[in-house]
Amino acid sequence: MNYCIEIATTDYITTEQAVKGGADRIELCTALSEGGLTPSFGLIKQCREKFSLPIFPIVRPRGGDFLYGDAEFEIITKDVLLCK
Repeated sequence: MNYCIEIATTDYITTEQAVKGGADRIELCTALSEGGLTPSFGLIKQCREKFSLPIFPIVRPRGGDFLYGDAEFEIITKDVLLCK
C-alpha cells in the first residue's frame, strides 16, 4: 500500500520539522485550537519558497461553523486567489 503522510503545521518551524521528519505534504494553517484558520500570506510564501513538497493552506477566515455570509465569501475568494 502507498501512504501519503500529511502533517498539519502552524508556523515555519513546525513546517520545517515536518519536512525533515518525512512528511509527503503539508496542511498549513494557524489556530489549530479553532479547527485551523488561513495562515498569513507571508508564511505561505516563505514555506513554498523553502520547501519543495506540496503545501496546502487551509482557507478558513474564522473559527466556528462553516456558514459564511457574502462578505466572508469575498474574503475566502481573495484568499484562494492569493494561495493559488
